[in-house]
Amino acid sequence: MLRAGVTLPVLMKLLGHKSPHMTMRYLEVSLLDVAREFELASSKPRHLLPTPKIPAVNSATPDLSGLLTSLHLAQHVLEMFRRTLPAGPHRRLLDRLANRLTKIVSEARALNRS
Repeated sequence: MLRAGVTLPVLMKLLGHKSPHMTMRYLEVSLLDVAREFELASSKPRHLLPTPKIPAVNSATPDLSGLLTSLHLAQHVLEMFRRTLPAGPHRRLLDRLANRLTKIVSEARALNRS
């Protein structure tokens, strides 16, 4: 039933199990199942960040508002690229860069308030 598209919680209810551990006893997950799920998750991610509106090159303004817009766009592009990388040193480096960029955005917003 799982291969037909029924989710684990639904299958659990259908079988009358109160615990997912009981349902897992009756499942046999093959390497093909893992590969199929991975490909599906990669091709149709469930949780994407909303794409920020990209200002036209002519309308970019050299002020704090334009800077904040550019920083938000950079955050979005960095996050989309970071998600494509497997776990490892490159992804950790991008994690650190994303944290630094978040701090920069925070400081720039503070300038806007003062």
